[in-house]
Amino acid sequence: YHGARPYSFLTFTDKAGVIWELTVLGFMLKVGQDVREQVAGMYWAKALISTALAAFGGGFLAPIIVGHCPIPLREETFAWIMVFSWYVTHHIPVVSATWYRIAQSGPGWVVISICFAIFKTQQIVGGIELAANAIDAEALEPHSRHFWTPAAGPFLCGFLSGCGGAFMPFDKALKPIESGKNWSVQSSFLATVLYFGATRWLNVAALDAKLGICLMRILGDLLPKT
Repeated sequence: YHGARPYSFLTFTDKAGVIWELTVLGFMLKVGQDVREQVAGMYWAKALISTALAAFGGGFLAPIIVGHCPIPLREETFAWIMVFSWYVTHHIPVVSATWYRIAQSGPGWVVISICFAIFKTQQIVGGIELAANAIDAEALEPHSRHFWTPAAGPFLCGFLSGCGGAFMPFDKALKPIESGKNWSVQSSFLATVLYFGATRWLNVAALDAKLGICLMRILGDLLPKT
């Protein structure tokens, strides 16, 4: 569709046609569906903010840690598609109910889950590379005496980019990791370690490593339902 190829689609590098926008839309619709029950009955502003935190929590935390503009403010297309998705999910008679049935169906759920995995991978990789570049460019403080390749910052920012929304608002504290079985948290940690290790220590091309963790995320998201 629109000349999209699997590699560029799964690595979120395809800017042809509307593939990029549709992938973002699929992610936002999945987020809206995931928090649908959580925000049911909330005042609309609180529901919108709760949905935004689920979609972008890590996209705010990770850049702020390294002194950069949060991702939804740099690429505000993400923010406006999120608002559109939230509105479609909750506030359009007939359409919202129809979309709920589609999203709960097998094919609908698979499509938005794939889009979710692609965009979530983009968030994780973006957080890792953002932190690595920010540390390399830091001029106010000397770099580490013993670690020539910064690891702590990229690990933290990659992890938070993948699951930071699970800890927000902050009154949730560490509840998402208390049971140790939260797939969002587990996959964010694994993806961060695998991508960083592959690109920094094994000399794997960045997009190839990104594709690998995207496929891992897709399989992890889909297998429980199959």
